[in-house]
Amino acid sequence: MTTAATKRSASVMVLDRKEEESVSERILELRQKIRDPHYINNSIQRIAFVISKKLVENPEELSFFTSDSDSLTM
Repeated sequence: MTTAATKRSASVMVLDRKEEESVSERILELRQKIRDPHYINNSIQRIAFVISKKLVENPEELSFFTSDSDSLTM
């Protein structure tokens, strides 16, 4: 029995193989890295560290709330 998810992942695999011929080494390296849970976890930790540091240094810079209405600004 073939599911939609199986068909999708099979088509993605085929696209990946075709694209590998024209994709730079750097892109291939990054594709491999993002499949590694340790790489993803470390990246998330680095992003959280940078955001936390910015909040401590200048809280207004990353403020999601307006001072007038305490509602989200977009």
